[in-house]
Amino acid sequence: MTTPSEPSLSAIMSERRHLTNLAYPLLGSLAEAEDAVQETYARWYALSREQQDAVESPG
Repeated sequence: MTTPSEPSLSAIMSERRHLTNLAYPLLGSLAEAEDAVQETYARWYALSREQQDAVESPG
């Protein structure tokens, strides 16, 4: 069960598509863009809850 502060799976997937679409033109490769987004998520979830809350606009 998710808490009110946790995003839904559909919100995460929508954000993931948006980030991939931003990274693709910069990196020139879909595989590299997906890798960059995956690394971003790994770093985000490695942050403590306090560090995540300190980010005003994670997207």
